[in-house]
This record gives sequence, C-alpha cells and structure tokens, in this order.
Amino acid sequence: MKIWAYVALAALLIGAAGAAAKSLHSAGYNQRDREVQQDIIDAQVKAEEDAEARWAASVVAATQAIRIEERIIERIREVEILVPTIVERIVELTPECSDLGPAYAGLLNDQIRAGNGIQIAASADNPDG
Repeated sequence: MKIWAYVALAALLIGAAGAAAKSLHSAGYNQRDREVQQDIIDAQVKAEEDAEARWAASVVAATQAIRIEERIIERIREVEILVPTIVERIVELTPECSDLGPAYAGLLNDQIRAGNGIQIAASADNPDG
C-alpha cells in the first residue's frame, strides 16, 4: 500500500473515533438536559399543587371569617333594634331621666363587644322582666 492510503486510513480511523467520542459526549449532555428538564417540570407541578393547596386553605379561612362577620353583623342588628326599646322603657318608667341610665350604656357596651366578636351573656338587668 502506498503512503497516502495509510494516511487516508489513519484519517478515517481518527475521524471515526472522534465522531464516536463526540456522539457519546453529546449523548451524555442530552441525557443530562432531559433530566434537568424533567426536574424543572416536576418542580413546576409541585409549585402549582402547593399554590392550589394554599388557595384552598385561604378559601376555607375566608369562608370562616365571613361567617364570623355575618354573626357579628346579625348581633349588632339585634342590639340596634333593642336600643329604641330600652330608651322608650326608660322614658316611660322615669320620664325625668335625662341620661337614659345604665341600661343604655349596657346596650352600647353589648354592641361594642358584638362588633369585636366577643360573646356576650344574657343581660342580668333585662328590661322586659
């Protein structure tokens, strides 16, 4: 064989070895790229699930807060309805009373407590008897 044939054969072998090495090297990078991409997708899915769980928890908390606020508003309305009745009773019983007495202050305090979400016991000085 002539020298140029040996050079061509050596170039062919070196090219084939280089192509094989490059292919193996690229396959490793491609595999790592796929793993990283899958890790990113998994992290996104987990983040979405966590966000949905936090959203559901906030909905439950908001629903409970709304129910509490509704009860407070209902109690305030009840107290506001009682105020004119108490005032009329005080005026009927003691027309000379100008400060409306402790019953009015008690109702006002009940209204404030109800607005703050504090449970109030039945009043000991019930004006209705």
